[in-house]
Amino acid sequence: MSAVDKFALKADIVAFVEPIVREHGAELVDIELSGVRGNQLVRLLVHKNCGVTLATCESISREVADLFDIEDPIAGRYRLEVTSPGLDRPLETDGDFTRAQGRLLKVVLTSGQAVKGRLVAWEADQIQLDSPAEIVARADITKANIEPEL
Repeated sequence: MSAVDKFALKADIVAFVEPIVREHGAELVDIELSGVRGNQLVRLLVHKNCGVTLATCESISREVADLFDIEDPIAGRYRLEVTSPGLDRPLETDGDFTRAQGRLLKVVLTSGQAVKGRLVAWEADQIQLDSPAEIVARADITKANIEPEL
């Protein structure tokens, strides 16, 4: 599948599933497509402020599967997964940084240096961590992840 086809398919899937996800009080974070035509994996990444439960994933999955059976946006066979983004998913979009506000982050810079701190603010071109009090240009970030806190 070409990049253009994949982009168009993702846009179609968003149109179908976003209302269902919102009905469950969740946000559609991303759609991951993998595999080949006729045997694709469609993974929906959803977020809820209070956490994504197994019951939420099951309900969304059932409703999306029922809708896909009617609308048939994916040619051939496919597997559908609904999951939370998880802590290991890199923060990339404005939405990712919004959801991470107040959380402890590990940020790897283009220089190779890694810094940890709580995300206190973000803008389109920079983030601000509390410890050390540091403003980091988003262009200088190689990878940013939420750090687990025990």
